[in-house]
Amino acid sequence: MHSVVIVIQYVCIIGLFFEDWIVFRKWNSRLHACLFFSITVNLINSVGYLFELQAESEEAYFMALQISYFGRVWTGLALLLFIAELCRIKFPNILLIGLVLFHIATYIVILTVQKHELYYTNMEFVKYGDSYKLLHGMGVWHILYSVVIVGFIIYGLSMLFIAHHKERDKTSKKRLLMVLLAMISISIFFIVQTLKLVSITDVYDVTMIGYTVATLFMLIAMLRYDLLGTEQLAKEYIIDKLSEGIVAADKNGNTAYFNKPAEAIFPELSGDSREIQEKLQAAIKRKRPLHINGRIYTPRTDTLYRNGEVSGTVYVLQDNTELYKHAQELEEMTDRANAANRAKTMFLSSMSHEIRTPINAVLGMDEMIIRESSEKEIISYAEDIRTAGRTLLSIINEILDFSKIEEGKMEIIPAQYELSSMINDLVNMVRDRAEKKGLGLTVNVDVNIPHVLYGDEIRIKQCALNILTNAVKYTEKGNVELNLGYEQCDDENIMLDFSIKDTGIGMKKDDIEQLFSPFSRIEEKRNRGIEGTGLGMSITKRLLALMDSSLKVVSVYGEGSEFSFSVKQKVIKAEAIGDYSVRYRSESKRAEYQAMFRAPAARVLVVDDTPVNLSVIRGLLKKTLVRIETAESGKEALKMAEKSDYDIVFIDHMMPEMDGIETLKKLREIKGYSDTYCVALTANAVSGAREMYIQEGFSDYLSKPVEGEMLEKMLMEYLPSEKIIKVDGIETEKPANILERLGGIEGIDPEKGLKNCGDEDSYIEVLSVYVKAAAQTADDIEKYVGTGDIANAAVKIHAVKSTARVIGADSMGKSAAKLEAACKSNNTDMLNAGIGDLLSSYRALGSALAEIFAVSETDVQ
Repeated sequence: MHSVVIVIQYVCIIGLFFEDWIVFRKWNSRLHACLFFSITVNLINSVGYLFELQAESEEAYFMALQISYFGRVWTGLALLLFIAELCRIKFPNILLIGLVLFHIATYIVILTVQKHELYYTNMEFVKYGDSYKLLHGMGVWHILYSVVIVGFIIYGLSMLFIAHHKERDKTSKKRLLMVLLAMISISIFFIVQTLKLVSITDVYDVTMIGYTVATLFMLIAMLRYDLLGTEQLAKEYIIDKLSEGIVAADKNGNTAYFNKPAEAIFPELSGDSREIQEKLQAAIKRKRPLHINGRIYTPRTDTLYRNGEVSGTVYVLQDNTELYKHAQELEEMTDRANAANRAKTMFLSSMSHEIRTPINAVLGMDEMIIRESSEKEIISYAEDIRTAGRTLLSIINEILDFSKIEEGKMEIIPAQYELSSMINDLVNMVRDRAEKKGLGLTVNVDVNIPHVLYGDEIRIKQCALNILTNAVKYTEKGNVELNLGYEQCDDENIMLDFSIKDTGIGMKKDDIEQLFSPFSRIEEKRNRGIEGTGLGMSITKRLLALMDSSLKVVSVYGEGSEFSFSVKQKVIKAEAIGDYSVRYRSESKRAEYQAMFRAPAARVLVVDDTPVNLSVIRGLLKKTLVRIETAESGKEALKMAEKSDYDIVFIDHMMPEMDGIETLKKLREIKGYSDTYCVALTANAVSGAREMYIQEGFSDYLSKPVEGEMLEKMLMEYLPSEKIIKVDGIETEKPANILERLGGIEGIDPEKGLKNCGDEDSYIEVLSVYVKAAAQTADDIEKYVGTGDIANAAVKIHAVKSTARVIGADSMGKSAAKLEAACKSNNTDMLNAGIGDLLSSYRALGSALAEIFAVSETDVQ
């Protein structure tokens, strides 16, 4: 008996697999999809049950049971959907969703059947002959599921009986009969199994026989009565349902069918329709719509097949009048939006350049005062100017930042920063405004906050400043309070908490959302005297989102508001900040400006039509000893480039006659400048500016106002490494009568060196750098020559040549030039013959200068 049952299962599985293969090959409609789903779940059910019959352990049996029910759970619903589609009945979506959720829940119950008695009760695993069987009672959910399946059977059979009774076409009637017999077979065996009408049901699920018999009837329906026939289905299940115009032609081109919408479009279809077919074919070939009676139709065609052979063609005319109108409106709107965007970009670019250019001059000159003045009062004034200038710059930056955020180009760039410096900047930028309005400004900082953190200081400060500025703007009397605290996240990170309270006008609940709308302000009439762009809080909200934070607002109308946010920051130095103002003064003394490097042999060309901007660059790079040459136009720069070689060229974009981009392109044509580093020096800081300049051929981009630190870092990156001398932090005092004393040293012309360096201070700095580097450089050259490393020897000799010429040691420079040429031509005889004299004079000059500058051995590199 067990063997017979196994054979029945194999027959059923093979039949179902064959059915699936046939449906898959013919698949082109929703009916096919429903039928494929029904057959597939039956196939899974049958395979799973075969595994049940062959299980040799309780664990294997339950595994097979879960596989079987993965298909069995869905068999009733799948059959119902297929029958509904066959009989052209549509279920409400809400009902379908409910049924799907019920069946999912049923399968979950079955998966966990060993943990409860919802589906099976009194489970007992026993062996009958050659097979294992799970004896059980029916749980509540099993009964509920069975009732649902019985409902499916009754409803499905009813639909099939009614459809069969109404059908007049003989082939269709026989097709429905086969499906009806298949459904009856499954129903009979399901009832027998559920009610245990025969004893065999105790050891074998007889519904599997029902599935096998049903499979035979379905195969007859498919193979004998064309259940999957393309042409017939197209007419019955597609053409009659569509609102589009449908025209069907046989393989000879004769019109076999057309629906009412098609007849409304082409009344002549009732006569000779070949001309219409030709018109449709021409439109499809040209991929153009048809304009008929003020409507726009898009034609398409599909081929009908029967038994693998072409049996005809279907033409579909879709009314896309509204779609084309909408597309045209969208195109017009897009054109207007693009024009507005171009106008916005031009405005932002112009505003950026026109405003940032004078700010560059103000902040640049102010930086020179801070660097070079030794009077505390003057430095204090200069720092106030810097704070005010940066505040002015923040107004234009708000517009630019909003543009970048809109385009998704705003980035969070973390870096190490001193918290006391950030707090000091915030206080300095707000204090004057508060004092002018007679407001108190209270700053409370948790003394235990770590003082050196890692994060985007600029963006955090921007968010806090926007809130503080708003608090002062909308507070007429009372106090503005800035509170900073923190919470420890883990060993490496903290949440830095900001809270800004004010005693201002407050906000109504309904107005809080408007607070974050760009270019708008709350109660415009009431607050029309308050200045601002209306962008600050919108930008703050978006910047905080980029830092995975959000702004919390608590406000009482007429009494005041509190704004708070928290940002996660990495701790670099866990030492407590203490009194932030004391910490700031201490850190400021340590952070007194000093150049990052010296490069007296380097030559840089700066091109800008504004003389004050050229002065700013010269001043910012003064301590680096880089030789700065300037040009006030593109034409002048090109003439200078033809006569001299420069390591880096900075070019302003907005210049009259020949702008920066045109200058760059002509510069690239000059011999030796195809690979020279060229940096766009511009006040244009709108979104996408850097990408635009790189695309035009610039090596990099530096926006105005120029920051000295950023400028020095860029030079360190792009200047030849052999020309850069890193400073050791020790400044050499200027000795008295230095030029007179230099006159007594053999091999150096002080007047020429002074001319090369520009002024006495710069010349002295170059000489001090020479002294500190001389011994090490000579030793390196001697080592490289001795080991035969000619390439590195050439690099060091080149540095000696450049430095010697700068300080006025022309004879040494000429000797170095000859030996450099010998290295490049691999003339080791000439190199070995002359290197001793060069190093001797180089060291002698270094020793002579060291006596004048009194440099200690620890200072000499």
